[in-house]
Amino acid sequence: MAVAVQKKFRFDYLNLDQIDVSLSNVRKSNLEEGIDELARSIGDIGVQQPVVVFEKKNKRYELIIGQRRFLACRKLRETKIPALITKVEGETDALVKSFSENIHRLDLDYRDKMKVAIRLLSEYGSIEKVAKTLGVSDQTVKKYLGYAAVPEAIKELVDKGRLGAATAIEIVQNITDEEKAIEIAKLVDEFPRSEDRGYIIDVARENPRRTVQEIARIAKKRSLMKKITIHVTERIYMAINEAAQKYEVDMEFVAREAIEEWLHTKGLLK
Repeated sequence: MAVAVQKKFRFDYLNLDQIDVSLSNVRKSNLEEGIDELARSIGDIGVQQPVVVFEKKNKRYELIIGQRRFLACRKLRETKIPALITKVEGETDALVKSFSENIHRLDLDYRDKMKVAIRLLSEYGSIEKVAKTLGVSDQTVKKYLGYAAVPEAIKELVDKGRLGAATAIEIVQNITDEEKAIEIAKLVDEFPRSEDRGYIIDVARENPRRTVQEIARIAKKRSLMKKITIHVTERIYMAINEAAQKYEVDMEFVAREAIEEWLHTKGLLK
């Protein structure tokens, strides 16, 4: 018999063969990674956190949270699993519930986050609404969206070959105001050297209240500063390269971000 937990959920032990994996479950990548360890843990101490499902017709249920727990129990040939049964207002609502559960987990693949953000943007038509629905910042949503978050005016510069797609993404992710991002993109287009373009984006990010003209002047001064060459091991080089490809930015951007974060944590960057 089902036991009432709260208004939004009811608790029950469900047969695994009653449960289908929802298309709205956000976790699509790396499902099998670490599944043996999880299965051993469940075999020793049981399922510590119920999965979440919603009820369909003919006594079947759709899984929206807890896919790896479900797979681990199936691997162990368990017959039942503890579940919270909820109601959803459609596939988008199920998608949001699944994403909200998994968003802050380190093991949720970046590609899964990107797919969800793109799907919700097409549904809601606004980055701000997507961010509010998921409970994250606009900038976080823009990072998940990648090129899909780039305004059309900036995409036109990319289409004309005057701006790289990675640079366009970097501008949008670092400059909150869309109109200013477009102005900065046009300013970046005026500077042929990639180093100078990087300075403009850095200055715009660090000085959000500065005008575009002021940003240009500061960036020009910064371009005269001394440059340093850093020699790294092959392991670090490969990691930087992988990050650049994964987040669709250039390697120099990844290196600058890493150095800046380290200096900040050490209290050296004011």
